[in-house]
Amino acid sequence: MTAGTTVGEHTEHPVEGDLRPEGPPREPVVGRGIRLLLAVGVALLVGAGLLARLGLVGGDAIGAADNGDAIRLYCVADLVPDTSDRAAPGHGVAVTEYRTGGPDCPREAPTTSAGLVLQATVAVTTALDATPPAPDGSDRFSLEWLAAVYVGLLAAGAGVATLAATSAPSLAGRRVRRVAPVLLAVVVPPLLPLLAVPWWSRFLVSSFSESAGLLGAAWMAWGLLTVAVTRPTDRGARAAALGLIALGGVVAATGKPGFLPVGLVAVGVCAVVTVGTRRWWRRTPGLAVALLAVAVAAPAVLSGIAAQDAAYDKVNAHNLAFTAVLPESGPAATAALGLRPEAFRQAGQHFYLDGGRSVPGWAETVGARPDELRSAARLWVAQHPLVLARMVHRGLVATLRPHIPYLASETGGPRTVSGEIPRPAFPEGSQLMGPTFVYFDGLPGRWVPPTVVVLALLAAALALIASRVPRLSAATTRTGRGLALTAGTLAVTALGIVLVAVLGDGYCEVAKHVWLGSYLLVVTAATLVASGVAAGAVWFRGRGDRGDRTDDRTDPTARPVPDGAAGW
Repeated sequence: MTAGTTVGEHTEHPVEGDLRPEGPPREPVVGRGIRLLLAVGVALLVGAGLLARLGLVGGDAIGAADNGDAIRLYCVADLVPDTSDRAAPGHGVAVTEYRTGGPDCPREAPTTSAGLVLQATVAVTTALDATPPAPDGSDRFSLEWLAAVYVGLLAAGAGVATLAATSAPSLAGRRVRRVAPVLLAVVVPPLLPLLAVPWWSRFLVSSFSESAGLLGAAWMAWGLLTVAVTRPTDRGARAAALGLIALGGVVAATGKPGFLPVGLVAVGVCAVVTVGTRRWWRRTPGLAVALLAVAVAAPAVLSGIAAQDAAYDKVNAHNLAFTAVLPESGPAATAALGLRPEAFRQAGQHFYLDGGRSVPGWAETVGARPDELRSAARLWVAQHPLVLARMVHRGLVATLRPHIPYLASETGGPRTVSGEIPRPAFPEGSQLMGPTFVYFDGLPGRWVPPTVVVLALLAAALALIASRVPRLSAATTRTGRGLALTAGTLAVTALGIVLVAVLGDGYCEVAKHVWLGSYLLVVTAATLVASGVAAGAVWFRGRGDRGDRTDDRTDPTARPVPDGAAGW
């Protein structure tokens, strides 16, 4: 007995060599082997779930039928649809069977991530396929094989995020009951919309570039969530997260110009994520990764934008002016756009309705000056914020329709497709904006997408404030603040996709153009729920048992994190 103690008292620390039990058996920790098994198991479950959702195993596959745009992708791999007319659109089903040896692209095709994945898949699968070549020497290729590759890449992203999140020193020593919520917060939000409904995952069975955008967005989301649940001292976990964010941004941004906001946000996030604790060096890894991502993606992004402008400059200029700016502004905008006053009578008409022939003076005011018209339209929108707000709001409302029903989901199967299955008309695909406006204005839940964006931005702002105010920081957890920041980042990305869509091609096929934004908004909502659950858990545990303090105790060798490194 030491001085200052009495019989019946317990010292704070057990006496060295004291072998008496200290209490009930402790819960098992998540060791290295278990973490690796978790990562492999998550990857396998994600892959199996997506294969089942798409009907690639034990069922009829679902996909997305071609609307005439897909040739821009499959031509880079010298493919041709295995149909009676050697064309994919117009059959009322998603054509999945192709043959090699197709004609060259009608115009020079830019280098895209979707094209590289397709070319690699064609090269490997045609070499492994045991089906004998056709009499003309062509080999069979199925879009189901391409979908399987994307499923594997998505599963790999989920596995990497799982391994990184559970291997972080600040988390690795946690008990199983504490690791499970972290694992759910990282894996579930990007995965849930892909498994719950087919609206996004079915585009994996298509020759659209949307597949690459979806893969990149999911990778970036998993990387952001990994950052949210780890600390700057978790160097390996943060490095893996930076890799997922940067790769996701590059893959999405180089998939098609409309997905550029994913790449821009990814670069911005990488630049501010901290790794380590040294004040002058903790941002160096993120900045290096951001610069590398820009260097890799910039040439492909610029070539994609140039190819888009070369092929669709008149189409995009017409659609921006006549489907969006004029309907939202009224006749007053015609003079500012350089159009004749009587041209307003054709407001709401897509280019593909009649190629602009019904617009008075179209050849002089649109066809001869598409770049000038687009610049004038965007300047008008910038000078009239209410017009911009209405355009963005209508784009957000369009995210409620990721179904895109005018693109058939039924696939033609492993056979030569001939004939046509008639498809009903849908307002999302109307070439007159009147029916589309009436339909969107009558959708239930029009308030949901803007509300998700506002709540996510507010949560992110509060998280930033809380990380810098000691009293608020003590009342929250690092994980909760990180999830709130992730929700805000994803909301900004979705908003960027909507903005690019409505300022790029107006309301032409707007539901398809904001399709990736709708996916990101669902992931945003799921992340907000996870952040709320984290905040609620702290409230119920009380001030003395917070997750962040447990993190500090489980990593006794961790250095103190400077205030400037709090959060990301």
